[in-house]
Amino acid sequence: MVRFLVLFGAAILFAGLAAACPDASLYGERYTYNSDDLYSQKVLSVTAGGGVDLDTCYNIPGTGNVIEAPDFSIQYNKTQQYDIRFIVDGQCDTVLLINDANGNWHFDDDSAGDTDPRIMLSNAADGWIDVWIGTYGDSNCSADLRIESFSR
Repeated sequence: MVRFLVLFGAAILFAGLAAACPDASLYGERYTYNSDDLYSQKVLSVTAGGGVDLDTCYNIPGTGNVIEAPDFSIQYNKTQQYDIRFIVDGQCDTVLLINDANGNWHFDDDSAGDTDPRIMLSNAADGWIDVWIGTYGDSNCSADLRIESFSR
């Protein structure tokens, strides 16, 4: 009986931890773009941050705080072999987490300079690209996601 209770308690604890991580099966604010659409930069505004601490999430890279569902879910239709650049312009120290159309996770903190992240998806594949805009600290702030494609 004690063994059952220990295993049951561990299962509940694990389920609770798993639920408190970014979930690529959920949708954020939805957009549909193709390669040519993104040749002109798109800007999406968001409140960066959240209650999910990436340090506690197994198999998801990065450090910072995001929400469970993506901020943005982008249905990407590849019409050209373009790279897509994502840059966050935040009012605080922001982080960027992306789950690409192939299910790969990408994370960045400060590659765009100062406290702004940047991720480049080379020859991005068709499908859903989920994007989380988080913060390095515990507070939230206003931020803009800038998305743009580039020919190879």
